[in-house]
Amino acid sequence: MRWGVSEDIVDRLQDHLHGSKSELKITYTPYQELIVHEIIEQSNSSVFFEDIVRLALSGAHQVQPSINWIDGIAFFVAPMQPTEEVVRENLAGKVHYASILFTRTGYQPQVAVKIGNQDFAVRLRKAEDNPTLVELAAFLRDFRQK
Repeated sequence: MRWGVSEDIVDRLQDHLHGSKSELKITYTPYQELIVHEIIEQSNSSVFFEDIVRLALSGAHQVQPSINWIDGIAFFVAPMQPTEEVVRENLAGKVHYASILFTRTGYQPQVAVKIGNQDFAVRLRKAEDNPTLVELAAFLRDFRQK
Protein backbone atom coordinates (compact mmCIF):
# COMPACT_ATOMS: atom_id res chain seq x y z
CA MET A 1 0.00 0.00 0.00
CA ARG A 2 1.19 3.47 -0.93
CA TRP A 3 -0.40 6.56 0.56
CA GLY A 4 -3.08 4.37 2.10
CA VAL A 5 -4.26 3.24 -1.38
CA SER A 6 -3.97 -0.23 -2.91
CA GLU A 7 -1.16 -0.85 -5.45
CA ASP A 8 -3.71 -1.69 -8.15
CA ILE A 9 -5.40 1.72 -7.87
CA VAL A 10 -2.06 3.53 -7.88
CA ASP A 11 -0.90 1.57 -10.97
CA ARG A 12 -4.14 2.33 -12.84
CA LEU A 13 -3.92 6.01 -11.93
CA GLN A 14 -0.30 6.18 -13.09
CA ASP A 15 -1.21 4.41 -16.36
CA HIS A 16 -4.00 6.91 -16.90
CA LEU A 17 -1.81 9.92 -16.15
CA HIS A 18 1.00 8.69 -18.38
CA GLY A 19 -1.16 8.17 -21.44
CA SER A 20 -1.75 4.45 -21.46
CA LYS A 21 -4.44 3.33 -23.85
CA SER A 22 -7.95 3.90 -22.58
CA GLU A 23 -10.56 1.18 -22.75
CA LEU A 24 -13.28 3.77 -23.29
CA LYS A 25 -14.95 3.55 -26.69
CA ILE A 26 -16.37 6.83 -27.99
CA THR A 27 -18.94 6.72 -30.77
CA TYR A 28 -20.25 9.77 -32.61
CA THR A 29 -23.67 9.21 -34.15
CA PRO A 30 -25.21 12.37 -35.60
CA TYR A 31 -28.95 12.60 -36.13
CA GLN A 32 -30.16 11.34 -39.50
CA GLU A 33 -33.46 13.22 -39.53
CA LEU A 34 -34.89 16.45 -38.12
CA ILE A 35 -38.70 16.56 -37.92
CA VAL A 36 -40.32 19.97 -37.42
CA HIS A 37 -44.01 19.89 -36.55
CA GLU A 38 -44.75 23.60 -36.98
CA ILE A 39 -42.92 26.42 -38.77
CA ILE A 40 -43.98 30.03 -38.33
CA GLU A 41 -42.28 32.75 -40.34
CA GLN A 42 -42.70 36.23 -38.94
CA SER A 43 -42.21 38.60 -41.87
CA ASN A 44 -42.01 41.61 -39.54
CA SER A 45 -38.75 41.16 -37.62
CA SER A 46 -39.78 43.75 -35.00
CA VAL A 47 -42.80 41.63 -34.09
CA PHE A 48 -40.59 38.50 -34.06
CA PHE A 49 -38.21 40.05 -31.49
CA GLU A 50 -41.13 41.35 -29.39
CA ASP A 51 -42.55 37.81 -29.34
CA ILE A 52 -39.17 36.45 -28.22
CA VAL A 53 -39.03 38.96 -25.34
CA ARG A 54 -42.59 38.06 -24.33
CA LEU A 55 -41.65 34.36 -24.33
CA ALA A 56 -38.64 35.10 -22.13
CA LEU A 57 -40.71 37.18 -19.72
CA SER A 58 -43.29 34.40 -19.36
CA GLY A 59 -40.64 31.87 -18.27
CA ALA A 60 -39.69 31.00 -14.72
CA HIS A 61 -36.23 32.57 -15.09
CA GLN A 62 -36.26 35.95 -16.74
CA VAL A 63 -32.93 36.32 -18.51
CA GLN A 64 -31.88 38.13 -21.65
CA PRO A 65 -33.25 36.06 -24.52
CA SER A 66 -30.79 34.63 -27.01
CA ILE A 67 -31.73 33.58 -30.54
CA ASN A 68 -29.81 31.49 -33.06
CA TRP A 69 -28.74 33.33 -36.21
CA ILE A 70 -27.26 31.82 -39.38
CA ASP A 71 -26.88 33.47 -42.77
CA GLY A 72 -29.77 35.94 -42.54
CA ILE A 73 -32.12 33.69 -40.55
CA ALA A 74 -32.89 34.35 -36.87
CA PHE A 75 -34.83 31.50 -35.28
CA PHE A 76 -36.21 30.10 -32.05
CA VAL A 77 -36.63 26.35 -31.56
CA ALA A 78 -39.30 24.95 -29.24
CA PRO A 79 -38.32 21.34 -28.48
CA MET A 80 -40.78 18.51 -27.97
CA GLN A 81 -41.43 17.35 -24.43
CA PRO A 82 -39.08 14.42 -23.72
CA THR A 83 -41.74 11.73 -23.60
CA GLU A 84 -40.75 8.09 -23.79
CA GLU A 85 -41.63 8.01 -27.51
CA VAL A 86 -39.65 11.18 -28.31
CA VAL A 87 -36.61 9.88 -26.45
CA ARG A 88 -36.88 6.57 -28.32
CA GLU A 89 -37.00 8.48 -31.63
CA ASN A 90 -33.97 10.57 -30.60
CA LEU A 91 -31.98 7.45 -29.82
CA ALA A 92 -32.97 6.08 -33.23
CA GLY A 93 -31.49 9.16 -34.94
CA LYS A 94 -34.60 11.34 -35.32
CA VAL A 95 -34.90 14.65 -33.49
CA HIS A 96 -38.31 16.33 -33.15
CA TYR A 97 -38.91 20.07 -32.77
CA ALA A 98 -42.42 21.08 -31.77
CA SER A 99 -42.18 24.49 -33.39
CA ILE A 100 -39.79 26.93 -35.04
CA LEU A 101 -40.42 30.65 -35.14
CA PHE A 102 -38.15 32.56 -37.52
CA THR A 103 -37.55 35.81 -39.36
CA ARG A 104 -35.18 37.04 -42.04
CA THR A 105 -32.76 39.66 -40.72
CA GLY A 106 -29.18 40.79 -40.89
CA TYR A 107 -26.77 40.04 -38.07
CA GLN A 108 -26.24 42.36 -35.14
CA PRO A 109 -25.03 41.31 -31.69
CA GLN A 110 -28.19 42.59 -30.00
CA VAL A 111 -31.59 43.81 -31.12
CA ALA A 112 -33.25 46.53 -29.07
CA VAL A 113 -36.91 45.93 -28.27
CA LYS A 114 -39.29 48.37 -26.64
CA ILE A 115 -42.51 47.05 -25.15
CA GLY A 116 -44.64 49.72 -23.57
CA ASN A 117 -42.22 51.97 -21.73
CA GLN A 118 -39.63 49.23 -21.07
CA ASP A 119 -36.47 48.57 -23.05
CA PHE A 120 -35.22 45.04 -23.66
CA ALA A 121 -32.55 43.41 -25.79
CA VAL A 122 -32.44 40.11 -27.66
CA ARG A 123 -29.00 38.64 -28.26
CA LEU A 124 -28.30 37.08 -31.65
CA ARG A 125 -25.97 34.10 -31.35
CA LYS A 126 -24.11 33.01 -34.46
CA ALA A 127 -24.67 29.26 -34.63
CA GLU A 128 -22.59 28.34 -37.71
CA ASP A 129 -20.60 25.80 -35.69
CA ASN A 130 -23.63 23.50 -35.32
CA PRO A 131 -24.09 21.41 -38.51
CA THR A 132 -27.71 20.54 -37.68
CA LEU A 133 -28.66 24.18 -37.20
CA VAL A 134 -26.80 25.19 -40.38
CA GLU A 135 -28.91 22.72 -42.37
CA LEU A 136 -32.04 23.89 -40.57
CA ALA A 137 -31.30 27.55 -41.44
CA ALA A 138 -30.78 26.60 -45.10
CA PHE A 139 -34.15 24.80 -45.05
CA LEU A 140 -35.85 27.84 -43.46
CA ARG A 141 -34.27 30.20 -46.01
CA ASP A 142 -36.06 28.27 -48.80
CA PHE A 143 -39.23 27.54 -46.81
CA ARG A 144 -42.56 28.77 -48.13
CA GLN A 145 -45.77 28.05 -46.22
CA LYS A 146 -48.22 26.06 -48.37
